[in-house]
Amino acid sequence: MSSLLGRGDDLGWLGYFIGRNETLKSLYVYYLPTKVEKFFFGVQRNKSIKAVDICNYINESLSVMNLPHVTSMSFECQLEGEYAHYFALGLRRCTSLKKYSGQLTAEIVESLTTLPMLEKVHVWKNGGLAISREECMALRELLANANKLKHLDLSGVGLEDDGLKLLAQGLACNSSLADGVLNLSSNDIGDTGLQALASSLASSGKVRELRLSRNNFGDKGLEALANLLAHNRALRYLSFSGNTAITKIGVRAISRSIQSRKYRLEDLRLDRINICEDGGKILGDALCEDNDMSIGDNGLKALAVGLLRNSHLKKLNLSENTAITSVGLRSLKQYFRSPTCALKTLIIKSVNIGDEGACALADALGRNKSLKRLSFCNRGITSKGMKAFLKLICDSSSPNSIYLSNHTICSLSTFGDESELQKNITTWLGMNRRCDARNAAKSKIMHFFPDLDMVPLFQWNLKFLPLVKSWFDTVASPNDDFVASIRNK
Repeated sequence: MSSLLGRGDDLGWLGYFIGRNETLKSLYVYYLPTKVEKFFFGVQRNKSIKAVDICNYINESLSVMNLPHVTSMSFECQLEGEYAHYFALGLRRCTSLKKYSGQLTAEIVESLTTLPMLEKVHVWKNGGLAISREECMALRELLANANKLKHLDLSGVGLEDDGLKLLAQGLACNSSLADGVLNLSSNDIGDTGLQALASSLASSGKVRELRLSRNNFGDKGLEALANLLAHNRALRYLSFSGNTAITKIGVRAISRSIQSRKYRLEDLRLDRINICEDGGKILGDALCEDNDMSIGDNGLKALAVGLLRNSHLKKLNLSENTAITSVGLRSLKQYFRSPTCALKTLIIKSVNIGDEGACALADALGRNKSLKRLSFCNRGITSKGMKAFLKLICDSSSPNSIYLSNHTICSLSTFGDESELQKNITTWLGMNRRCDARNAAKSKIMHFFPDLDMVPLFQWNLKFLPLVKSWFDTVASPNDDFVASIRNK
């Protein structure tokens, strides 16, 4: 349940009833007129509200805000001067706050530093404004003193090298971000800033996710960070996407780190960097996890060989590698059919694979038991490619062919039409989604072959009857409508 407060509402009586309410979970405040102390006095009596979202206008009324029970607060408008002061005063009383998302001033950061339960902070700047030195210094104190902070998102705030150096001083003293998330994307960070970050993380311990996409560092900064990563056992997600100054020299450094690490990186993003074919081969040898690298068929072949020794990769993104063709996609066949393959998501967007690529993918995934989501560009794929995917998930030529089909994939890119092929693909994907692989195979077999020959089973006399009953019961359980259609046959 939520309540929407708008301009012109009589907030005094509304605050009273909100205070008495026991089911209200969130409060969205769009406009605050003056003299709403009674409203806040009523709201602060409510113990069920956990999330507050304040948008647009603000005034001195927030200085009386006292919401000790609220755990999440989002603030969407630009704060300046005395209004920032009012909000900071009220924020200090939110002693149960765990998540803050909104504008940043030095005084607001100081208020956040006083909150004992704070776990997640997402800071954003309005109108392209860059973070100031004073605000960076305040963030430094937040990092040094926030004992429970697990997630810090500073993407797009304009840190640059000088700001990150200040931030790094706080990170060096921080222990709560261990196994947490640090997002520094889109901050124009160069080699000097990244070197400072690497040094601070070496002192403070580990992070689980480190996001550094769309910055301005190159090989020197990456080499400094790679030396740190060799000793990090917690890292699962690492993104260098869009740092175009990185070359195969930096890739070689990160590859050495990957080879020597004892942790299990699950998602490595290196899209839109200049690693070329040689970089792809280097990453393949290093068991690269997940990347959007600018490679072609040869680089993909090398990557596929490396992945054969990988048993924990969950997501692989090959988007925007326009040089990849069906030849490269076929090289993934051995990996997909490997018993160690744990891949659940494959994304190949902005690559025109066409019918040949579709057929190559369908063939490669024929006996895969792990992939659940396949996303690709459907441009150039005709009924030929669609038939290949339909055959992949339900080859109706015989009961045995259906049994050997793929019953794991449950999400596949659509083809933008309402053809019978598309409808059939959607039907069997839905069956895969609703049932486990074994029961999905049984249901598909019963749909196409409702009149099964039981004569070969008679040699077992009555011993086979419980097995047959159990078989039909499992087919019937997931979808009553589907069972009815079988009976009608």
